[in-house]
Amino acid sequence: MKMKIPLIVVLLSVTSLTTFAQVHDLSVQVGVNAPIYDYNVGGEAIISVNYGRYYRNGLGFRTGVQWSPEVADIDNSFGVPISFAYRTGARSTEEKLMSGAAGAMKSLEYGNSYDDSGEIFRSAFGSFLMSLFSDVEFFAGITPGYVAGASGKGPDIPADEPPLKYSGMSWTEKESDFSLSIDAGFSLNYSLWKFDIKLVPALHYNLTDNYVYHYIASKGDNLPKEYKTPPLRWFFTFSGGIAFRF
Repeated sequence: MKMKIPLIVVLLSVTSLTTFAQVHDLSVQVGVNAPIYDYNVGGEAIISVNYGRYYRNGLGFRTGVQWSPEVADIDNSFGVPISFAYRTGARSTEEKLMSGAAGAMKSLEYGNSYDDSGEIFRSAFGSFLMSLFSDVEFFAGITPGYVAGASGKGPDIPADEPPLKYSGMSWTEKESDFSLSIDAGFSLNYSLWKFDIKLVPALHYNLTDNYVYHYIASKGDNLPKEYKTPPLRWFFTFSGGIAFRF
């Protein structure tokens, strides 16, 4: 009898979690990670695999692993995103079509800003498709991680950016190997049978000093010297992918 009590407790716990769970999903996403910084010329790729679990009230959590081959000219950044989330209820086909039609009509109302009818049609069609999402997921959390690459060459600083008179060599310093960011965003989910197509914009604020730009420049008539910018803090990511619900 002593052996059966722990087993019963475990079985009841697992059963209760399964009963209250509404959605589990496993997703693969690919996107762009762009530092929000004056001199940065573009973003880099980001790849992630995520697991999400949501209950009947829409609350849940999401976790996974992510990798960026390069961030701010430093190679191989890894992270483990952990977030709490809220997922709205699934919309009916009628609701999705009505929302799509409203989005297309709103786009047509602003069609006078385009030069040709083809551009107007593409804008209206794009608004229609964007409004066909099945549900929306809002999330907020943290991403601890590790930056494996060494300090590297930085972006070119334009010479005509005031108050710079001359710009030369620049580089990115990695002051910390460990990384930690605060994240917030949402996901538009387009459901087809047991699959979701996801579009996920998100903002991230780095708490750690992982990416610091240094550059040599002349300000006014002074001789060139080294300058150091504040660490990169804000990042914007936009990812798309596919999830399997089970």
